[in-house]
Amino acid sequence: MFGWRRKRPDAALLRRHCRGSGSTALAALALLFATASAAQPLRVAVAANFQAAFARIASDYDAPLRPTYGSSGLLYAQIVQGRPFDAFLSADRERPQKLAAEGRAFGLVTYATGRLALVVNEDVPGMAWLSDHRRVAIADPKTAPYGRAALQVLAKANAEPQRITALNVAQAFHFAASGAADGAFASLAQVLAQDTPTHRYWIPAESLHDPIEQTAVIVYGGNEAAAQMFLDYLTGDAAQAQIRAAGYL
Repeated sequence: MFGWRRKRPDAALLRRHCRGSGSTALAALALLFATASAAQPLRVAVAANFQAAFARIASDYDAPLRPTYGSSGLLYAQIVQGRPFDAFLSADRERPQKLAAEGRAFGLVTYATGRLALVVNEDVPGMAWLSDHRRVAIADPKTAPYGRAALQVLAKANAEPQRITALNVAQAFHFAASGAADGAFASLAQVLAQDTPTHRYWIPAESLHDPIEQTAVIVYGGNEAAAQMFLDYLTGDAAQAQIRAAGYL
């Protein structure tokens, strides 16, 4: 009623306490807690651009994960409205910071730096291609960081194509693939996951848009200990190698 949260015990804290006290009872409690935490899939809100990379990481992770994909803004709104998640993998830093400031989340960590790409159906993309007033799909800049970055590139290119607004980068990519748009701004990871020929996409210089600093956060009220373990894995060497291979920095 008053917004109080009964926090779950922190597994790392329990382990530290067990080592310090030497108590077998506390050690058993920590083991029991970890076992119970692993029983239910971890509910993870995942920015749409990270879908392919997340699927690879999830296949190697030793606990079940239940992802929900969408634009960062939409997922943020769902968390604020009370939809239960354990962790949030955003495509920006702004929304995880807001959740932390609002007392809804903690433990911010940058897990990837996104790379924007313009993918087209024909011709060679680039600044000149944009200036030809094509139909270009972009994710809604109000909710999707990649859409906001796309607008910045268009402004720097002094280009005004006919814009088709998509819910997220996955839908923007689909608009281009289906022919509903001549091209689309998406994430490089999506482009690589679809084995797009190199002459069909262009990677804007990083100086043309703000950094896409993809940040993860643990949501209060969920399985906080299991979420922390997953974020530790996400920022570890094995997962980071997969993230770089997927097209992120």
